[in-house]
Amino acid sequence: MIAGIVKALQKHQLLVSSQHLEALTSWQGKMQTDNRLLAKGDIFVCIKGESFDGHRFIDKALDAGASLIVSQEPLQEKVPAIQVTDTRKAAALIAKEIRIPSQDGKKQKNPFILIGVTGTNGKTTISLMLYEALRNLNHKCGWIGTMGYNIEGVNYPTQHTTPDIIQLNAIFTEMADSKVSYVVMEVSSHALALDRVYGVDFDYCLFSNLSRDHLDFHGDMDSYAEAKYLLFERGIDTGAVAIVNCDDAFGAKICQRLHAANAVCHSLGITDAEFCFNDIVTDINHSKFQLVSPVQVLNVSSRLIGSFNVQNLGLVALTLHSMGFTAQAITQAIVSIPPVKGRIERVENTKQIHVFIDYAHTPDAIENLLNAVHELPHKRILCLIGAGGNRDKGKRPLMLKAALKYSDAVIVTDDNPRFESPDAIIHDIVIDSDPRLPWWIIRERKLAIDSIIRLSQPGDIVLICGKGHENYQEIEGVRYHFDDLEIAQNVLNHQDVLTTQKADDELVLPIDNCLLELLFSPLAEERQVGYRHPKSFRYLSSDSRKLKPGSVFFAIKGDKFDGHSFLPEVLSEPDNISIASDLPLDTDASRCCLCVSSPLQSMGLLCQKYLQMFAPKRIALTGSTGKTTTKELIARILDDVAPCLSTAKNENNLIGLCKTILRIEPKHRFAVFELGTNHFGEIAQMADIVAPDIGMILNVGPSHLEQFGDENGVFKEKIDLFKRPLALRIFPGDDPHFSNFNMDGISVGYNEVCNYVISNQAGERGRQMFELDGTLWQIPYAAPHYAINSAFAIVLGLSLGIGKAQMQSSLQQPITLEMRSQTEARGKGVLIVDCYNANPCSMQAALEYWQITNPELPHYAILGDMLELGESSTMYHQMIGAMLVEMQFSELITVGQMAHLFQKQTQDTTNPNHYQNTEQLLRSGNLASIPGDGVILLKASHGIHLEKLLSAIRECH
Repeated sequence: MIAGIVKALQKHQLLVSSQHLEALTSWQGKMQTDNRLLAKGDIFVCIKGESFDGHRFIDKALDAGASLIVSQEPLQEKVPAIQVTDTRKAAALIAKEIRIPSQDGKKQKNPFILIGVTGTNGKTTISLMLYEALRNLNHKCGWIGTMGYNIEGVNYPTQHTTPDIIQLNAIFTEMADSKVSYVVMEVSSHALALDRVYGVDFDYCLFSNLSRDHLDFHGDMDSYAEAKYLLFERGIDTGAVAIVNCDDAFGAKICQRLHAANAVCHSLGITDAEFCFNDIVTDINHSKFQLVSPVQVLNVSSRLIGSFNVQNLGLVALTLHSMGFTAQAITQAIVSIPPVKGRIERVENTKQIHVFIDYAHTPDAIENLLNAVHELPHKRILCLIGAGGNRDKGKRPLMLKAALKYSDAVIVTDDNPRFESPDAIIHDIVIDSDPRLPWWIIRERKLAIDSIIRLSQPGDIVLICGKGHENYQEIEGVRYHFDDLEIAQNVLNHQDVLTTQKADDELVLPIDNCLLELLFSPLAEERQVGYRHPKSFRYLSSDSRKLKPGSVFFAIKGDKFDGHSFLPEVLSEPDNISIASDLPLDTDASRCCLCVSSPLQSMGLLCQKYLQMFAPKRIALTGSTGKTTTKELIARILDDVAPCLSTAKNENNLIGLCKTILRIEPKHRFAVFELGTNHFGEIAQMADIVAPDIGMILNVGPSHLEQFGDENGVFKEKIDLFKRPLALRIFPGDDPHFSNFNMDGISVGYNEVCNYVISNQAGERGRQMFELDGTLWQIPYAAPHYAINSAFAIVLGLSLGIGKAQMQSSLQQPITLEMRSQTEARGKGVLIVDCYNANPCSMQAALEYWQITNPELPHYAILGDMLELGESSTMYHQMIGAMLVEMQFSELITVGQMAHLFQKQTQDTTNPNHYQNTEQLLRSGNLASIPGDGVILLKASHGIHLEKLLSAIRECH
């Protein structure tokens, strides 16, 4: 045995010298590289590693009874020893000699056919498929790889993809004793570079692909590639048959090198290969294709899905063909192979959601996986990724880039952080990615899986990447039980319960502390060292009165309030965090507070990012009047087609927009956002947050002129909605402001030049009819302005492909808007409440509606100031007064500082029917004189508070 070891070392030019081997001529024993495992009589081989050196333990090895020392350094006299140039390679040769002793100089030969599979991605899938196919062909087989090793269906664990040389030879011995005919083995680049398979004779060598991975170990791609090539280079001398994917650039180089060395090499690819793919078909349940050469056609069908698995299956089929199996046998052997655990492994469910677990943890693997499933029928693709700690950092941002390329939304989570800070890992993944892209951080992996499945809808594809078959999560050296498949299956089994138990204000996607720090305190991640337990928040609010534990609180400063005043109360709950412009004085509280320049802007950024994770068709509308009415009409139409999110009431400022976004749910297929403004820049800011697909401007009129100056200023502000890449713009064709958009959108109005023309408008007793481009529409509203509002809603519906009959049915269901053309019976008369807001346009529309309502009855109006008209206020109030002169009514009552200009008698504040405020009018008792058969209009800006009169008016009839 010892003589055979020496000859093997000499043959491979490793032997330097030997001493005192005479006493070991009849040696029979084991070899160890760990002195702690030594038994008396064993050989001890001194291995130099990155963090240890076996030469330091020679004395302990001798004390333990080692019979022979193999070293790279000269040893003391009298000790049986062999000095070599490379102890790793020597260990591999010694292990092989012990397993298969050489006899009379003849070549040592395995008692089975040994197949090695290498490449960045696909090793496990290819090797396991080949193992299963050979078993289907009635051969006893063994398999060695990422998930341990397997002998005829019995699995055993290992520590590495390719075991160390001692364990590997022990496995080979076990397989030989089991009389297996074939052994299929994953061969990693680490194993090749570290000589774990040095001296192992492979009969077949397979190459899948090469992409970025393990550069923390190899340093660069060239070194990584050359490590892979060692499998084929060593196979040249042993006569191994190479099976290579030459569609891969490095695979093509392998073929060139092997052909130059006159080695046996079979190639496959789409073109320019010995065997070419043909008639490839993949769907959500299976794959099939042909592998064609000038003399052979192999038909392959499999339950494995995805175009990358077509390549994997091709390598399996070509290997079987090279072994001499018939085409029919190959087809039958492959068709019944089950999907590989953790490799695009389907999570069965009844929700019609296609959920898969996959081991993809490199940029190339993620891109290949997503590219493959992108070809399958789907609505959205949702992807979950993470990166392992203490591994190649350079691939981390590339992983997210690859995931975003084909995914509609990506959740970034913890993988195996090992001894590295998970916050730092995630920082590396997302740091180069625009925050406005659809990625979200949820560090706690279980919660992340729960969330990505909650985010999905029937027809979606969900990919849970990174850990695949692994049933553990490694944190600070400890492996905790964690199985992606188990978690996903449990979530799917209880998804209905999770949905029904969600509170109305609970977020679908929790907000991770790591995400907040990245967005609002980016240097915090760089300060994180070691493991920190994940923390997330289920609620978001700027109102401390509605805050729940587990909330993100934005301390917003307003005209009448300052959220910073409530920080001590908010942060007394340890599960809360605040985003503020001023840190609280309390040191402990300040640790739970992130400081930003503007909490309001920061809330907008977070909500903008949150919205990107969902899939509704987004419609944003603005205008000087009719926004809320039109929004409600649109929402009524769309909600009858599919669930529609819309702005609540008139919450059309930035805070209201955020509140609307936070109510979004995965079921929503449409979202209608009403955008209001009273300062320059607000429309642009909110439109950036919404990133609408469709923009609508209803009209431009004199409103908020204190800020905008005149209608041109209003137009300048509103038109910012159209200054973005919209799929569709809808605008008022009657307004010359929009003449430049006639070729870039759809115009609606009464003018014949409009794309959609309103005509033949007529009303009767609570209803009206009008034609829109020749089609007759009926709506349950008498107010004339409802026609133009309805027309905008109809045109939007038509552009979305909604049928006219369906829209007509939707519009027959009246909407009710409090204090907006709100019409109710009062005695034998009518009360029209339209005092939510007022500007000259809406005032004119309200007066016109009031005049045509029951014209046979006496008419009474209670009108208040139109606020925020700036320097033009007097002019516009006088203009409305001039209109009133031409109208028929019994009595006009005015309230406010400017409304006396409505009065035609004196147009001054001494008019007996003018009051400074609603309280003065109530004290006057004048309301009691209005008869019960009158048609009463209440119209003013909300700041006049005419709604305070409603109780008194309703009681007096």
